[in-house]
Amino acid sequence: MQTPPVRTVYEFNEFRFDPVKRLLWRGGEPVHLLPKACELLHVLVAERGRVLEKDELLTRVWPDTIVEEANLSVTMSALRKALGESAQEHRFIVTIPRRGYRFIAEVSESADAETTIIVEEHSVARVVVEEEIETERARSAESRLLVPSPRRLVTPSSVAIAALSIALIAGAAYWWRERQSALRTSHSTFRTLAVLPFKPLVSDSRDEYLQLGMADVLITRLSNVQSLTVRPTSAVRRYAGAEQDALAAGRALQVEAVLDGNLQRAGDRVRVTARLLDTRDGATLWADTFDEKFTDIFRVQDELSGRLARALALKLTGAEQQQLAKHHTENAEAWQAYLKGRYFWTKWNNDGLQKAIEYFEQARALDPNYALAYAGLADAWNLLGYLNLMSPREAFPKAEAAVQQALKLDDSLGEAHLVLAKIKLFYQGDFAGYEQEFQRAQSLIPNSPDIYGMQGTYLTVIGKFDEAIAARQRALALDPLSPLFTVQVGWPYFYARRYDEAIGWYQKALELDPNFAQAHNDIGLCAALLGRYDQAVNEWLTGRSLSRVPTERIESLRQAYAAQGIQGFRQKDLEFTLEQMKQQRVRAWQVAGLYHALGNREQTFVWLEKAYEERDGLLPFLKVMPQYEDLHGDPRFAELLRRIGWTP
Repeated sequence: MQTPPVRTVYEFNEFRFDPVKRLLWRGGEPVHLLPKACELLHVLVAERGRVLEKDELLTRVWPDTIVEEANLSVTMSALRKALGESAQEHRFIVTIPRRGYRFIAEVSESADAETTIIVEEHSVARVVVEEEIETERARSAESRLLVPSPRRLVTPSSVAIAALSIALIAGAAYWWRERQSALRTSHSTFRTLAVLPFKPLVSDSRDEYLQLGMADVLITRLSNVQSLTVRPTSAVRRYAGAEQDALAAGRALQVEAVLDGNLQRAGDRVRVTARLLDTRDGATLWADTFDEKFTDIFRVQDELSGRLARALALKLTGAEQQQLAKHHTENAEAWQAYLKGRYFWTKWNNDGLQKAIEYFEQARALDPNYALAYAGLADAWNLLGYLNLMSPREAFPKAEAAVQQALKLDDSLGEAHLVLAKIKLFYQGDFAGYEQEFQRAQSLIPNSPDIYGMQGTYLTVIGKFDEAIAARQRALALDPLSPLFTVQVGWPYFYARRYDEAIGWYQKALELDPNFAQAHNDIGLCAALLGRYDQAVNEWLTGRSLSRVPTERIESLRQAYAAQGIQGFRQKDLEFTLEQMKQQRVRAWQVAGLYHALGNREQTFVWLEKAYEERDGLLPFLKVMPQYEDLHGDPRFAELLRRIGWTP
């Protein structure tokens, strides 16, 4: 018995393609495909992932015929129609401007015998008959587009026809070039971009650190371009879901363009696909695929950054070009450890920060010259101290040692200068030193939301509230969906004693996230200063419930307020806080505030002194805090301000 011939069958998405029989199925149903479109598809899927120049496609699809590029355009249009691609979104075939095309879908191959694909006989017969009819039509259409070969009989009429054909084709080509030029001109106005977290090519094979990290690298590099506003990693991480609609995300983030991509690591190889979309009309501006060894991941980053900059028509200075191609390490494993550190740093809690430190330590052990790893380590220690999750006297010196090492390795690292500025302000009380380091950081990472956030903090500390509000609003503009950045716009209003306006911003934050405890706590503080105690207590208890304070404690506080009013509430709160100090860290700053609210000035100063001994990171705000306004005439208060760093 003769063995059936074996052939290669290709599968991609919902399609199955047999190039030998020239049959294409979609979900088991045959799809009508012209002969030349079939040949074109065969070349594309066989050479998937590679850019196929137009000349190569013309040679391979029309091997014995001299044809114009218009033939390729017509056939490509027919193929895309058969694949169901819209004018706005090309899922399978991407146009590489002025070069050719690339097939970007994931393709699997199988060696099947003739009998392995089964379709109803009448369906096959219909496809074959229609294909024969369309073949003749296609040949006729193609013959009308062909440029006459020198071997053909040349007559005056054929010369005239050829000349007319060439003129028409040239006119069409000119029109197309002008249209594309106009489109490129309109696209050159892109000034806002979101780089979404990369998604897995296979849904059950996630590597969240790597996929978010790749986006973070591109965001960091492109944020150095003055003419481009890039949404920060904190803004895009909420769009890490595999089913996330890229256009919807880009529009929610209020950007003109969005980069959507897939990333998969398999063994020692990594495959990345990316496409740049215009959020205004959904058009694909650029797309590409990269398939490299994981050790060459930095080359992929370089290619992605460079091609993305070109697709956005960015005009880069020499310094920006250098930053775009800058490698902080050549060690792929060190880079991956750093990514994990950044991932856990964003948790902003003790467990997350401890894990971040662990991974940053791994990164610098793998590459002792990895300045960014030292900067990450410094940022983690700094945050532990600022949030008082660790003794500031222990955390801040560790942060300073790490940041000094980072700057020794790379003095152009804006992130490191910014961390040092924070240490100068929150721990050392060195206002002049803060301004020097902040200005250096701002010159290096001008589009970072953290820059504007810190600028808003410092301007608040020194009492320039209107300027602080403007800085905070610039930070929010970079991450418009952030509840934290929205709350932070309200903080300068609070310090300026404009409580109702502050509450308005806190309520906007709750519209973004109704479970944001910080916003509830801040509304409560404003309401209390306005004498609206019912509202204050309700907000405080809601915030504590969201922070997982035990229910019985919340009920005790509620009962204390019902029985004895706001002072009963505060007294009960103080009792709970002092009891809590026996079991875990509680900042002295918090206790001082409770004693002051109860009218106990002596204990207020006792605990403010303890806060100073701890070097609490909130001390620089003491001078502008509305709660302590009644202490300004006390010599002890003036002396405390002097020691904090405020000069007379």
